[in-house]
Amino acid sequence: MGYRLKFDAEKCVGCLACNTACLDAHYADMDELESRRTSRKVIRNNFEKNICPGCIHCGRCMEACLSGALFRDDETGFVLADTDKCTGCRKCQTMCPVGVIHYSKEGRIRKCDGCIDRIREGREPACVRVCCVHAISFEEI
Repeated sequence: MGYRLKFDAEKCVGCLACNTACLDAHYADMDELESRRTSRKVIRNNFEKNICPGCIHCGRCMEACLSGALFRDDETGFVLADTDKCTGCRKCQTMCPVGVIHYSKEGRIRKCDGCIDRIREGREPACVRVCCVHAISFEEI
């Protein structure tokens, strides 16, 4: 069993509600949130309709990771990060086809976890919950 986030580019209106919901769900520390906003500035300023800013959990970053910091969760199928193992080499970032991997102030990887805690509580990911045009969906595979 696993899960998949799907993005329908034809429905996307580029409102960034998904991005805002993600930031709200994952960044309680305001300093880290501001750092995250700064690192995403280029993506947000160039956001266009038909470009989903979320991770597709394809595993390319995991394949590039030499330290074993990235792994696929057996229950959900999402690619998750163990920041304690991250060396900050950024090889994963160069392999990401959607350009969404970023790093903390300490140089450790931060990436979409598919809202795994919300899923384990029986709720949908934050980005899916707020997408008013249903461009992002969540399903079991």
